[in-house]
Formats: sequence, C-alpha cells, structure tokens
Amino acid sequence: MPALKAGSRPPWVGFAAAVWVEIAAGNSYAFPLYSDALKSVMRLSQTQLTILGVGNDLGENIGILPGIASNRYPPWVVLLIGVFAAFFGYGVIWLVVSETVHNMPYWFV
Repeated sequence: MPALKAGSRPPWVGFAAAVWVEIAAGNSYAFPLYSDALKSVMRLSQTQLTILGVGNDLGENIGILPGIASNRYPPWVVLLIGVFAAFFGYGVIWLVVSETVHNMPYWFV
C-alpha cells in the first residue's frame, strides 16, 4: 500500500461520500411511489399533483440555503436542521397517505 502523506484521507472515504450522495439523491425519485396514493386520498386533479411534484423537485434541488447554513453553523447544526426538515416533510405526507389526518389543506402538503 502506498504511503499516505500527512493530512490525506484513505481512498475509500471518497467512495463512501459518493455512496451517501447517491442515497440522498434517491429521495427525489420516491415521489412517483406515493403520488397515486396522495392523489386518491386527497382527491387531487392531475394538475394539482403535477404542481406538488414540481414543488418537490424545487425543494430538493435548491442548495443555496444549506450552503449558506453550512458556512455559518457547525455541521451538526446543519444536519440536525436537515433531519427535522425531512422528518417533518415526509411525516406530513405519511399522515396524509395513511389517512391519520383527514382534510389536510392542499397548500400545506
């Protein structure tokens, strides 16, 4: 094994980071899995469902806010905000699809 210079990381660290990025990017592909259930439970039209899909894509692809936060706060704060945001966002969708909460407003979803 070649000697590593001081301060460098092993090669597998880059691979592990790439795998985590792939896992995180997979969330944007999950919308089609629950969109039919969302459409039937909330009695949405296809246009309304498409608008929710676009909002989902926009929310996942806007990286300026996490970038600003990561410049100002320590990593654990940014990760904690991300955990709460994901838990809240997917939690609301789960509550709607499982019909735990009835009559959830469209704008809230």
